[in-house]
Amino acid sequence: MLFIKDEDVKRLVTMREAMEAVEGAFAELARGRALMPLRSTMMLQRYGGSISLMPSYLEEAGVVATKIISIYPRNPERGLPTSIAQVVVNDPKTGRFIAVMEASYLTALRTGAVTGVAARYLAREDSRVAAIIGCGVQGRTQAWAVVESRNIEVLRCYDLSRERSRSFAEEVSRELGVDVLPVETGREAVEGADIVVTTTTSKTPVIRREWLGERVHISAIGSFYPDHREIDTATVRDAKVVVDSREAVLEEAGDLIIPLKEGAITEDHIYAELGELIIGLKPGRTRDDELTLFKSVGLAIQDSAVAALVIKKWGSPT
Repeated sequence: MLFIKDEDVKRLVTMREAMEAVEGAFAELARGRALMPLRSTMMLQRYGGSISLMPSYLEEAGVVATKIISIYPRNPERGLPTSIAQVVVNDPKTGRFIAVMEASYLTALRTGAVTGVAARYLAREDSRVAAIIGCGVQGRTQAWAVVESRNIEVLRCYDLSRERSRSFAEEVSRELGVDVLPVETGREAVEGADIVVTTTTSKTPVIRREWLGERVHISAIGSFYPDHREIDTATVRDAKVVVDSREAVLEEAGDLIIPLKEGAITEDHIYAELGELIIGLKPGRTRDDELTLFKSVGLAIQDSAVAALVIKKWGSPT
């Protein structure tokens, strides 16, 4: 059995490769070739965190994998990452264990990858300015994916921590070769941006409708609890909404659950799942002057797809 560390995943798989793997996984899901129970989550209120179990099977990729992920928003105060994860991979033919891998980096990589894939279908092709709200580990892979998907020239970043925002700008600018500008407010980050990515654990909206134009694509990949949200109701109401999974977002995503409870939208407001765009059942962006929103709570198929790619690039175990 293989034991694979985060640094091995980082060494073996590029963002472009991860995007291709994730796109294939969503296509499998849309064609009915994947098994994926809803995420099972335990909320540990005493410690302010959660632990989730995420299994899935991709028939075409031939992989069964289960991720166990913990999310503790106060962990950075303890010198620990907010999210800690491991993936166990099984042989679908025999059930034997093939690999155990650290998956904190894998999680950030595959989450960035789905934003990149969604941008291919929903962001304007002439997008040049992007904004990242939340400058943690996820923010870095989100920035990488956006730059892979569109010819981004300027990337603005905002975080509650000014120091984190400054270090993010310095590091990401050097790594990606684009101008990364730290700004003082979320509004300053998103006004005039073509693509906006939110990657926070916020309970309340971090962007507002009045800050946005009509030609913007938003990827909301942070908060995924029913009482948390990053996007305000007016933005959700005005946007063409695409999700990773209808079932999952209606169970977990406060960005949609709260406007539904308010009566601002109905479930029919969800235009499509990402997989439907990928296999051509529905078109993505159809006009330049559309406001589009991709809401993702993160699916187990993303983990399975990237885990399979890691094992393939590592070499099959004997």
